[in-house]
Amino acid sequence: DRLGHLGDGVGQGPEGPVFVAGVLPGEVVEGTLYGDHLMDPKIVTPSTDRVKPPCRHARACGGCQLQHAADPFVAAWKQQVVQTALAGQGLTAEFRPIVTSPTRTRRRATLSGRRTKGGVLLGFHGKGSDVITEIPDCQLLHPALIAAFPGLEALVALGGSRTTELALMVTVTRG
Repeated sequence: DRLGHLGDGVGQGPEGPVFVAGVLPGEVVEGTLYGDHLMDPKIVTPSTDRVKPPCRHARACGGCQLQHAADPFVAAWKQQVVQTALAGQGLTAEFRPIVTSPTRTRRRATLSGRRTKGGVLLGFHGKGSDVITEIPDCQLLHPALIAAFPGLEALVALGGSRTTELALMVTVTRG
């Protein structure tokens, strides 16, 4: 029926709202209902706003929520989230056109790192998981962040452990 504020699909189930990751409004999906979440959703009828994600890691990595949605849809959704928040406070505003981020421009991320028997694991947590998914050729992170991976891996190798993980907050800033 709609997207939630975290980018998950929200539909009406037999006992209330059902949350479905990776779906868009208007899509027909099948899956196993577990509480208020539809697990392992299969899209029966896709939305016209659905696009192929630019990054091969999109389904597994958990780092980005809406790569499967067309830019005009994402812009309209972001505007609606802000309008709804403002309306909740009795406010309205005029909006300029919203520009979505092109590939390879994400300047901030919190990566997870852990030492392993064979070296280091660095990436994002898989969706709804504590498993770290490597993202060696992420198509959304700024190239400077990808270039920093060897240094981050060295940092994890020196300061990390095999039983706990490190959270590495990285940002590309001006020179």
